[in-house]
Amino acid sequence: MSWRGLRYKGTERLTSREWNANVDALNDLYGIVTSGTQDINVDEIYGNAGYFNNALYVAGKPVIKDGDPVGIYQLFDPAIQGIRQAVDSSLAGQYAPDLDLITQYTKDARDSMVKLSFSAYGNLGVKIAEPIDAYGRALVAPPTELVDELQSVSVNGTITAANNTSGFSVVLNKGGRPNVNVYYSLGGAGNVYVKVSRDGATWRTLKTYTLSASGSGMDILQGIAYPYVMLQTDATGLNAELEIVASR
Repeated sequence: MSWRGLRYKGTERLTSREWNANVDALNDLYGIVTSGTQDINVDEIYGNAGYFNNALYVAGKPVIKDGDPVGIYQLFDPAIQGIRQAVDSSLAGQYAPDLDLITQYTKDARDSMVKLSFSAYGNLGVKIAEPIDAYGRALVAPPTELVDELQSVSVNGTITAANNTSGFSVVLNKGGRPNVNVYYSLGGAGNVYVKVSRDGATWRTLKTYTLSASGSGMDILQGIAYPYVMLQTDATGLNAELEIVASR
C-alpha cells in the first residue's frame, strides 16, 4: 500500500512538502507494522486471533506449542519432592498403627515403580520397572508383614461333657480387625457370651445367646474396636465348641 496518490487530494492547509512528509511517515509506519523486520513495543494488544511464525514468549519464558518436546529438568526435583510429601502425609490417617511399615513400603514402591529417562532434546521417557505381566502392568508384591495384617485370625476350642466342670471359653487377640464372626455349639441348654477387653484382663459383656436345648449358632459382629474378644459359656456338664474369626 502507498500513500503517494493522496498527496494533493482534499487539502489546502498543508504545503506539498508538508503533505509529502506526512505521507512518508505513514508509509514508514505501515512498513514497520507489516514488514516483520521491526520491533514494536506497546502496552496492551486486543484482537480476535494471533498468528506467529516463530516463537512466542510470556514474561521472558517461551510458550510451549503443540508438538514441542517438553523439557522438565527444572520441574523434576520439585515434582519428586511434592509427590513424596503428598504420599507421606497421606499415611498419617486411619493406618496409623502400621504407619512405619506402610511408609517404608510406599517409599520403596514409589522410588522403583518407574524409571525416567531424557533424550538429547529434553523428551521425557517413562519405563515401568520390571517384572511386569502380559499386559504391561507392574508386578509388586507387598511385604509379608503387611499381608499378615490383612489376613484373618481365628481361635477354636472344644470340650467334652466329662471335662466341662466349670464352663468353657476361648479368647482371641484380634488386633485392629473390626469384623468378628462367632460360632457356638452346646450339647444342652445354656448361655453363650461375647465379651470384649482392652487389656485381656478386664472383660465387658457385649452380647448373650441363649439356647433352650442342644444346638448351635453363628453371628456376625462388626465395628468392634476392642483388641481382645472372648466367647464363653457358663454351662457345665455339656459338650461345647466355640470359635472366633476376625478380619478387616
